[in-house]
Amino acid sequence: MVRETTWEICNIDNMRYNNPFSVDCIFADYVYENLDFSWVDKFWPKLIEGGIFVAMTDFHSVFEMGCHLKQLPNAELVNHLVWKNEWGNHPKDRFHQCFDDILIFSKGKHKIFYSDRIQIAKATVNTKLNPSGRQTKTATAFISDICLTTTSKERVKKSDGHLVRWQKPIALIQRILDPFTNDGDTVFDPFMGSGSVGEWCIRNNRKYVGIEYDSDVYALAKERLEGL
Repeated sequence: MVRETTWEICNIDNMRYNNPFSVDCIFADYVYENLDFSWVDKFWPKLIEGGIFVAMTDFHSVFEMGCHLKQLPNAELVNHLVWKNEWGNHPKDRFHQCFDDILIFSKGKHKIFYSDRIQIAKATVNTKLNPSGRQTKTATAFISDICLTTTSKERVKKSDGHLVRWQKPIALIQRILDPFTNDGDTVFDPFMGSGSVGEWCIRNNRKYVGIEYDSDVYALAKERLEGL
């Protein structure tokens, strides 16, 4: 379905999506335990030269995904970020694994990066903690890669009352996509879930193409995006 040609979503298996198109960014929040990366090979050619590929992953497949991406034509690693979670694996015989990995690759040299869009406010300026407002460290010294609340304020519930799984906060999507994209850029989301990336794109003047296999979750995403 298309609304004013700014966004399109489909309720199909993403491997069946064959529309000819090119995109500026691919945001893939895939099932971390799945080591079948044939979808990566299918959609990598759709990425423009200088475009960005974002893979949300964790310890289940971060190494395999990284190795796979490095073998793709003209692929370059831009960032390997860590997103801390309050939940996760709590084994008794090793360190806790309460984080997600975020792999960011580009096709060739990435065309843009707006560093000012990832700075954080000087929260202590003109307060008793810092009356002078003097800043001796860069803003990024106060954060660890991606350090945001891991509870999505936009949680979407299914008809049975259960939350849609793996939904990511829009604040997280903002921090990842904003510095790498411009107004009017097209973002492709092959595992769109409840449509959080789509909502961010619509609210920030990016074009959006999303695919979701689960028909119930797709219906929720469709309703959500149409309501914006």
